[in-house]
Amino acid sequence: MRADGVKKNFFFQFIYQFLILVIPFVISPYLTRTLGETSLGTYTYTNSIAYYFVIFCGLGIVKHGQRIIASRRNDDIALRKTFWSLFSVHAIVSCVGFAAYLLFCFLNTSGDRNVYFAQTLYVLSALFDLTWLFYGIERFRFVVVRNALVKVAELVLTFTLVRDSGDLLIYTLIMGGSMLLSQFCLLPTAFKLVKPISFSFADAKEHIKPLFILAVSVAAVSLYTMFDKTLLGLLSTKEDVAFYEYANKIIVLPKTFISIVGTVLFPRACKCIADHDEESSKKYYRYSLFAVYFMGFGAAFGLIAVADLFALVYYGEAFAVCGNIIKAMTPLVLIIGLGDIFRMQYLIPLRKDISYTVCSLVNAAINIVLSMILIPRIGIYGAIIGTVCAEIFGLIYQGFLVRKYIDFRKTFVAAIPFFFCSLLMFGVVIAVQLFANASALDLCLQILAGGASYVGSLSVWFLCLSSDRAVYRKICRDLLRKVPFLKKHSSGNMEKRRDDRENGADRAQSADGSDKKE
Repeated sequence: MRADGVKKNFFFQFIYQFLILVIPFVISPYLTRTLGETSLGTYTYTNSIAYYFVIFCGLGIVKHGQRIIASRRNDDIALRKTFWSLFSVHAIVSCVGFAAYLLFCFLNTSGDRNVYFAQTLYVLSALFDLTWLFYGIERFRFVVVRNALVKVAELVLTFTLVRDSGDLLIYTLIMGGSMLLSQFCLLPTAFKLVKPISFSFADAKEHIKPLFILAVSVAAVSLYTMFDKTLLGLLSTKEDVAFYEYANKIIVLPKTFISIVGTVLFPRACKCIADHDEESSKKYYRYSLFAVYFMGFGAAFGLIAVADLFALVYYGEAFAVCGNIIKAMTPLVLIIGLGDIFRMQYLIPLRKDISYTVCSLVNAAINIVLSMILIPRIGIYGAIIGTVCAEIFGLIYQGFLVRKYIDFRKTFVAAIPFFFCSLLMFGVVIAVQLFANASALDLCLQILAGGASYVGSLSVWFLCLSSDRAVYRKICRDLLRKVPFLKKHSSGNMEKRRDDRENGADRAQSADGSDKKE
């Protein structure tokens, strides 16, 4: 099956991630001022419980599905058998997980029972999640277009129907319903692309072991991402859950844009590993590393510089504490970004599923133990320390697992210009703050000044000072030629130069003929 190009997939995945991040980003100030910290804390806590059932329903299918679909997409029969056998296993497990969640809701006697029931739409959406198929065959456009429309509808409904803290149930139904609709809309296209075919039990059986191995790792990862919110709800207050969640929403922005690189290149990395194409693997690793350093260092130092003012202006006085929480969480942007490269470019494509699962389990254990010890003493910051320590261990261990394929000296050296340019950006923002007030306009000025200094200093380094400046200049020229106006202007200049060369050749030939006559 023909795949879309990498550039096109980057574009569509960027647009999709932009929408699913920007829409919550736009709506968050409205929610903090209407629903308030208590209702938002209740939603986040119940959503974290429902998320565990979604993880069970998913059964590690996202990574395994992408990997095996990518490796078989050129064989139509093998692709169809793989998809339908995998989808059947997934459907059975999802139905069991959904039934288990319904039982949990019926047995739940807390005051938030109705909110738990509203989360059933979110749990049910796991049954229809077929994004792994489209990502595996590198057809990102189908996912983006449909989900973008649903996200816009979600935004409109929230602004229209959610008015105060009493509308928590309505908000939960909107969020769960939009998730269910976005997944369900993929079914017709998926079934059209991959026609039904009969398959044997052996076809389904081959998926069971890798699915369960990856499911354990996914569940373990959830224990040091989503479980923090559950522990805060159990050991602290619902307000702390809301503060943690809305600080994390800001950290998620750069993390998600960084993950776009890994998501798009993951199927390509799987194919390179399967084809034993080491040169292409190294090339995609370099691309990923550049993207992680560029976005990671800039986001981390930029957030530390503006976090206090951003939280106050954006979320309001009640959520001003989120500024310090954002600062404490910024190391996760780079740590998770680098870990994502190791996982998506080498660890999972190399089928080191058991090693990845062991790493995830140890990460979860570190996070849970540290969080349970520290949350009762220092609250939110205990959860952050647990998560950061777990992610650092995971990064080191995963780097050790793929050490044969990565030059760590070059990886470290590549970070140096980004580090110093981000320090310069931090200094520029702090300097602007000396003459600024606590207003939205001043926040925008700080962001613009910091961004301009960061991009400008990096441009000077890579285009003028770097030993590979000729390569980067060529890349820039190639990119500029694709800009419509510049492309037309460049084509005109090329034609002019060609005409000049032809005229020069004609003159030389005429002169040569004259000399011969003489």
